[in-house]
Amino acid sequence: MSSSVDGTNIGVTIAPTIKRLDEAVVNRIAAGEIIHRPANALKELIENSLDAGSTSIQVSIKDGGLKLLQIQDNGHGIRIGDLAIVCERFTTSKLRTFDDLSTMSTYGFRGEALASVSHIAHVTITTKTKDSNCAYKASYSDGAIIPAKPGGAAEPKPCAGNNGTQISAEDLFYNVPTRRKALKNVTEEYNRILDVVNRYAIHNEGVSFTCRKVGSNTPDVHTTTSATVVDNIRHIYGSSVANELLSLEKSYPVYPLKIKGWISNANYSVKKFVMLLFINHRSVESPAIRKAIEAVYATYLPKNTHPWVYLSLEMDPRNVDVNVHPTKREVHFMNEEEVITTICEAIQDRLGDANVSRNFLTQSLLPQMSAKSRTDDGSKKPASKVYEYNQVRTDSRAQTLDSFLVSASPYTISNSSSHKRVKVTADPSDSAYGVQEMDVDSDGEQSDRDDLVDDDENTEGKGTPGSLLNKIGQFKRDPLMKSSENGGSQRHGRSSPNISGSQKKGSRTNHSGLRVKAPRVEVKLTSVIQLREEVKKQGHPILTPIFANHTFVGILDNQRGLIQNELALYLVNYEAISEELFYQICLRDFSNFGFIRLSNPVSIKDMVQMALDDEQELMEKDEWPEELTSKDEIAQTVANTLVARKEMLKEYFSVCVTDDGKLTSIPLMVKGYVPNLEKLADFLWRLGSEIDWTSEKACFRTLARELAIFYSTQPERVEDPFGDSHGEESQDEDDSAMDHDKKTPQEIQDAQFQHMISSLIFPAFKKHFIPPKALIEKSGMVVQVAQVKDLYKVFERC
Repeated sequence: MSSSVDGTNIGVTIAPTIKRLDEAVVNRIAAGEIIHRPANALKELIENSLDAGSTSIQVSIKDGGLKLLQIQDNGHGIRIGDLAIVCERFTTSKLRTFDDLSTMSTYGFRGEALASVSHIAHVTITTKTKDSNCAYKASYSDGAIIPAKPGGAAEPKPCAGNNGTQISAEDLFYNVPTRRKALKNVTEEYNRILDVVNRYAIHNEGVSFTCRKVGSNTPDVHTTTSATVVDNIRHIYGSSVANELLSLEKSYPVYPLKIKGWISNANYSVKKFVMLLFINHRSVESPAIRKAIEAVYATYLPKNTHPWVYLSLEMDPRNVDVNVHPTKREVHFMNEEEVITTICEAIQDRLGDANVSRNFLTQSLLPQMSAKSRTDDGSKKPASKVYEYNQVRTDSRAQTLDSFLVSASPYTISNSSSHKRVKVTADPSDSAYGVQEMDVDSDGEQSDRDDLVDDDENTEGKGTPGSLLNKIGQFKRDPLMKSSENGGSQRHGRSSPNISGSQKKGSRTNHSGLRVKAPRVEVKLTSVIQLREEVKKQGHPILTPIFANHTFVGILDNQRGLIQNELALYLVNYEAISEELFYQICLRDFSNFGFIRLSNPVSIKDMVQMALDDEQELMEKDEWPEELTSKDEIAQTVANTLVARKEMLKEYFSVCVTDDGKLTSIPLMVKGYVPNLEKLADFLWRLGSEIDWTSEKACFRTLARELAIFYSTQPERVEDPFGDSHGEESQDEDDSAMDHDKKTPQEIQDAQFQHMISSLIFPAFKKHFIPPKALIEKSGMVVQVAQVKDLYKVFERC
């Protein structure tokens, strides 16, 4: 009730009376929910024909189905006694009790299709059963039978006809003017009708479908009863689709689920995703399945392109709820997430098995030369013109002079008190038998790195304060002292563990004293084979050829480099990608590594304690918490763990550990490459704390991953050994100018590091690397920075 300020009543709001709607209004509203457009009506009528056991279905359309929509089949027909109620709501021959919904195997079940059509159109039904002498014809309006002519009897009339049923719906939506105006584009409505016919024609092999416009002699769709699914796809969608299809058929009793269909391979792609989905033979839509399938194909197809998919899923009817949508366009089923995952895995496996059919566009490496014709008849055809902006001017197989130059690894430079040389043999996977040498220590003589500074300067290396290299040298001093007492000069200093040399695993010496290559060990461990297959399965189809056929351009900094593939220039984060490279090398060369031997074994316990000391420095109070196990106990436990598994570590990974807990060698991953030994202490600690020793597969996977982290590229940090005193001693202007031109030890270190990357790591990318799909998801790992064609457009404007 509302009133004015002084309390005088202005007006009274009266509650409206609730009334029962007229039955005709109710039926018309319900019809509008079920029949949105002519295609929905046709779908209901086709499903009724299929339920009737029809083998031939003919559809005739006029004005997009708005003027006339007619369907004729050769099914079992309708009994004359049922014609009186056939168009009433909730009259059906397929459902008796509510429990029947749980085992529903037919298309229709509610008895609303014909009733809905009769409320928005003029319906005529002509039907004949097999045991009837003639056909019967009846007209319907608003769900009830009406006289064919005014004044006549409202009953079926006998007439001539074939076995089956013919249903005609004229003037669709004649009494719903708003809906009729919204459907004014008859061409669009006819295309939607064709889409419905196409879907059921493909799914129902053995049933002939025909669809034509009234007055047209040529049908737009026509399939035969003898045609297979692929034949129908070829007839409807063309040979371009049919020739690129892969069959898919799998069963999963656990759900239960049966998958059957045809999917396009990686060669085929279109701008619009075409998916024909049937669940228990019912044409439905599922946004979740659609999105999941698109995600599977995203790794195979170019950007913004889509596949062609036809899937038929058969499930237990008790697990499917078909009564969730007025038009039965959607259904719900149990274990939806698991079923979708299973479908995607089946498609993924099928696409992976069919990689042999991939087609690629190729181009001559020398575009200026005329290519020979490859036609079967030998006839010569003029080569099509290749424009300058489409020419590839590089050859990924070409080698530079730098690749034949050998320089010491930046991690092997040391200032120990004895002079040694590293002998690095060929990688076990390589065919070379030669041995190359490089200086790693200096005692009065200059190493490769020392050649870049004056002889009269003190070149004793100094790591960064608190670095692992400084601490490693403390445990190396005693062995060096012993070697010095035997004739070597005595010099006290800190350095990294010396690398005395490397050799092939299992190599042996023949009668002439020459080392020969041992045969490669064939790995038959199921866990290793599975890990290798996982790497192949996760490979990115686009990045793999880019890395395999790239041309190295240059190093940008200690993390990033540039490569070229055909017409594109890419910026790659080789520091992060190298970890995945060495992980794959661990699996590929499993049990076939060479050895990089340390001239002075290092104590595992002491190294782990060093790592724990660094960990303590990062804590808030710079103190080891009392509630944690002591560092000494942790270090001893790690050492005992590695000693107990020394045979496995040596046989499979060439990590040699002595009985007294000392590390004597690490694996040779890439010929000439030595990891940054600053990370050795952390590596040994993680071997004892991060490895899953309980499962064979998990153990090998985590071990390979830790080795990959250890071997991943990372430059060593060094300080200027001259310090501030060097500037005080160089008072003279000429001396200052000369000192300015010299390179600092850090610059020398970076130059050697970057040369090692360009000569060892990038060739390994080309030879061994399979980029994983996750790599493209990580921002900044591989970025295309330029395209030749785009650069031409820029220069043309200049």
